[in-house]
Amino acid sequence: MADKVLSEKFTGIVIRQIVLNARRIVVLCFIVGVLSSVWAITRTPRWSAWAAAIVPGSTASSISSSMGALGLGDAMGGLAGLGSGMMPQPAGIDITLATQILGSRRVQERIILKYDLINRYKALNMERATKKFGQRFSVSLSPEGIIFITAEGGTRTEAAAMVNDIVIFANEELSTLVTSRSRRSRIQTEQTLTIAFDSLKASRDAMERFRTRTGLIFPEQQAVSMMDVMSSIEGEMVSTGAILSGLSGNLSARSAIYAQASAQYQYLENALRVRSTTGDSLSIFPVMDSMPVYLREYEALVVDLETRNAVYLLLRQELENLRIEESRESPTIEIIVPPTPEFLRSYPKRSVMVLTHVFIAFILSIVWLVFLTWFRSVLDSSESGPFVRSIQADLKNQFRRQKNGSEKK
Repeated sequence: MADKVLSEKFTGIVIRQIVLNARRIVVLCFIVGVLSSVWAITRTPRWSAWAAAIVPGSTASSISSSMGALGLGDAMGGLAGLGSGMMPQPAGIDITLATQILGSRRVQERIILKYDLINRYKALNMERATKKFGQRFSVSLSPEGIIFITAEGGTRTEAAAMVNDIVIFANEELSTLVTSRSRRSRIQTEQTLTIAFDSLKASRDAMERFRTRTGLIFPEQQAVSMMDVMSSIEGEMVSTGAILSGLSGNLSARSAIYAQASAQYQYLENALRVRSTTGDSLSIFPVMDSMPVYLREYEALVVDLETRNAVYLLLRQELENLRIEESRESPTIEIIVPPTPEFLRSYPKRSVMVLTHVFIAFILSIVWLVFLTWFRSVLDSSESGPFVRSIQADLKNQFRRQKNGSEKK
């Protein structure tokens, strides 16, 4: 059996149909190009910005970095356990955690709320706004351990600000999510320090009440000064008593000089007795009888105050050391290339969009012509043609019956 010529084959028929309808295809592609251009002009433009960041102290192999960027840090730990020499251990957890936090939903929600993207995206809820923002935001991790953050905004400045805020929010989340041993110790020490400060404050209040009640600001120095005063009074009293004894042999008790010496001696004696027992309102010192009790109470207060003060200072120093250790252990994201906006807009790419739509229209036109050619060949076939026509007739009759039935009703 001789082979058919190309014009009688299905491929030839399709080519002939394409040539015959070339003008229509060109017109369709032109209309699609014009509509695509108009549609691209009406789109709100977006600009993209990117930044490069690292986690200081963390390095990762290419395999571990890729797994970390995909959120497979736990799987990486399992693979590393199969053989210690097969692949390098990722320094791993820090950079993986930082990458996951950068792309986390909480960071995205904070960006959405700050820039009011729910209204700008015309989203009904946060879920849809997050889905749209996820299409305009990406975090990738290179094999060298460098994190690239990209975001799209309404302007170049806004896009760069979004990238910068993403890093800031991620660092804030990392500072609260890291549950290292130093962090737990620091939290416990802060609580203990608060209790120690309250205890120290209570001890200081007790010392203040003691000084207000007794008038002893520096009890030991005041006790020494009091002993000096009483010694001087007693010395004056002895001198006055000696003078009084000398005058008693030469002068009568009615003599003015003897009466003066006697009054002076009685005053000194009364002053010494008052300062030893009850005290008076003019004295700045407490009575001598109560001084030992006050000194004992003061010494107990001093020991308690110094002990609590030493505990507070020790806890304060320990807290500062724990904060330094925590900051050393906690992963932080540092930007090595600041947010840089792209010169050209990221959306819409009008040339690419028009060419893509025209190409799709052209392909669909070819597919439609191929389908029509195939369908006509099926209708013209002696084997399948009558069957397809009968199916078409039955289908038309079904719709006609329904229509006539509805009109009668």
